[in-house]
Amino acid sequence: MQFLLKILLAISFLIINFNLHLQAEGVTKNANVIILDKTSSTKYELLIDNNSTFRSLSFKIFACAHYDFEKYKDDIALISIYDSNSEDFTGWFFAKTEELNTYSDKIYEISLLSCG
Repeated sequence: MQFLLKILLAISFLIINFNLHLQAEGVTKNANVIILDKTSSTKYELLIDNNSTFRSLSFKIFACAHYDFEKYKDDIALISIYDSNSEDFTGWFFAKTEELNTYSDKIYEISLLSCG
């Protein structure tokens, strides 16, 4: 049941934020993320926006917002990650929902901390 609620929240978030994006073009979107470099076991906490790069990674943030529902409070972001070493990734990140929070490849693991 909780999984269905998260899916419905993600869909409503997508619809609302794309409508807001169309109404407010040029608004800077940013997010706080943790990037784990698996090769050196080093964590980096970064504030990213649409022009951010980290080594071979480039980021594009479509939406990032805090949602406060009755029993569910979370930061949710739709982020595209472009990596010169692997395939591109576009997906939803949830700050407090661990099973929906991580991008992972051979070198990096990325998690959302909060919306900036």
